[in-house]
Amino acid sequence: MTEQRYTLTLPAEIYEELRIQAERRGMTIKELVRQCLKLGLIAIKLEETPDSGLFIKERLPDSDGIRETRLILA
Repeated sequence: MTEQRYTLTLPAEIYEELRIQAERRGMTIKELVRQCLKLGLIAIKLEETPDSGLFIKERLPDSDGIRETRLILA
Protein backbone atom coordinates (compact mmCIF):
# COMPACT_ATOMS: atom_id res chain seq x y z
CA MET A 1 0.00 0.00 0.00
CA THR A 2 1.39 3.38 -0.94
CA GLU A 3 1.16 6.25 1.48
CA GLN A 4 -0.29 9.63 0.71
CA ARG A 5 1.15 12.74 2.26
CA TYR A 6 -1.20 15.33 3.77
CA THR A 7 -0.24 18.53 5.53
CA LEU A 8 -2.39 19.11 8.60
CA THR A 9 -2.46 22.33 10.60
CA LEU A 10 -3.59 21.86 14.21
CA PRO A 11 -4.44 24.30 16.97
CA ALA A 12 -1.56 24.49 19.46
CA GLU A 13 -3.59 22.92 22.28
CA ILE A 14 -4.49 19.85 20.21
CA TYR A 15 -0.91 19.43 19.04
CA GLU A 16 0.33 19.69 22.64
CA GLU A 17 -2.15 17.06 23.83
CA LEU A 18 -1.08 14.76 21.00
CA ARG A 19 2.56 15.30 21.92
CA ILE A 20 1.92 14.52 25.60
CA GLN A 21 -0.16 11.41 24.86
CA ALA A 22 2.34 10.11 22.30
CA GLU A 23 5.19 10.56 24.77
CA ARG A 24 3.24 8.72 27.51
CA ARG A 25 2.73 5.78 25.17
CA GLY A 26 6.24 5.72 23.71
CA MET A 27 4.87 6.52 20.26
CA THR A 28 5.47 9.16 17.66
CA ILE A 29 2.87 11.84 17.07
CA LYS A 30 2.47 10.43 13.57
CA GLU A 31 1.57 6.98 14.95
CA LEU A 32 -0.90 8.46 17.43
CA VAL A 33 -2.60 10.62 14.78
CA ARG A 34 -3.03 7.52 12.61
CA GLN A 35 -4.68 5.68 15.51
CA CYS A 36 -6.98 8.64 16.16
CA LEU A 37 -7.96 8.81 12.50
CA LYS A 38 -8.72 5.07 12.41
CA LEU A 39 -10.95 5.39 15.47
CA GLY A 40 -12.69 8.40 13.93
CA LEU A 41 -13.37 6.49 10.72
CA ILE A 42 -14.93 3.64 12.71
CA ALA A 43 -17.20 6.16 14.45
CA ILE A 44 -18.22 7.72 11.14
CA LYS A 45 -19.10 4.31 9.67
CA LEU A 46 -21.17 3.43 12.73
CA GLU A 47 -23.21 6.60 12.33
CA GLU A 48 -24.39 5.35 8.95
CA THR A 49 -26.18 2.40 10.57
CA PRO A 50 -29.44 3.20 12.38
CA ASP A 51 -29.47 2.34 16.09
CA SER A 52 -25.69 1.87 16.14
CA GLY A 53 -23.29 3.87 18.21
CA LEU A 54 -19.81 4.04 19.61
CA PHE A 55 -19.68 3.89 23.39
CA ILE A 56 -16.73 4.63 25.61
CA LYS A 57 -16.58 2.88 28.98
CA GLU A 58 -14.30 4.21 31.66
CA ARG A 59 -13.72 3.19 35.23
CA LEU A 60 -14.47 5.98 37.66
CA PRO A 61 -11.52 6.88 39.89
CA ASP A 62 -11.78 5.79 43.53
CA SER A 63 -14.92 3.79 42.76
CA ASP A 64 -16.13 0.47 41.41
CA GLY A 65 -18.44 2.38 39.07
CA ILE A 66 -18.17 2.61 35.31
CA ARG A 67 -19.27 5.55 33.21
CA GLU A 68 -20.49 4.93 29.68
CA THR A 69 -20.46 7.74 27.15
CA ARG A 70 -21.89 7.61 23.65
CA LEU A 71 -19.69 9.29 21.08
CA ILE A 72 -21.72 11.44 18.73
CA LEU A 73 -20.00 13.17 15.84
CA ALA A 74 -21.55 16.43 14.81
